[in-house]
Amino acid sequence: MLIPFCLALFSALFGTILLPSLRLIAFAPFLSLAYMRTSLLTSLWLAFLSGLIIDLLSAELRFGTYALNYSLTTLILYNQKRHFFEDKPLSLPLFTLFFSLISTLLQLILLKEVVFTWKLALTDLCVMPLCDALYALFWFTIPLKIVAYLKKGTWRRFLRKETEEQEE
Repeated sequence: MLIPFCLALFSALFGTILLPSLRLIAFAPFLSLAYMRTSLLTSLWLAFLSGLIIDLLSAELRFGTYALNYSLTTLILYNQKRHFFEDKPLSLPLFTLFFSLISTLLQLILLKEVVFTWKLALTDLCVMPLCDALYALFWFTIPLKIVAYLKKGTWRRFLRKETEEQEE
């Protein structure tokens, strides 16, 4: 879980610099992955700590809002992990999409002052969860598959086979 956490932390720290117009939920893929790999209690602690990190990095909302949001989202989504399999490449992006959608809905409920508009529904409830899913695919799923491939050692066998063919 260290590599996914570092990917999420990097995105939380530098995401607004690299993509200022996107408001990605940096820890959504990490927490979705945590649901698949850890117990409910561990997932709740990870959600709380991830929310606390975002609370420390942002000044727009009251302190603790993100920690509460991520913890409530964890309580809602944790049991849905049985529908997603970690070995499937689209499971993490799809689970991240649901995390983003539920988290955004909870954020709107927690803020209370937000007035519902169709533009808000389109951007925050449709487009942004899709962006979070793409973020999970390209920033988490693909790199983690590459790391797993490299750890397996199959690339060494591929290189050995290639050098043997060149020698012949």
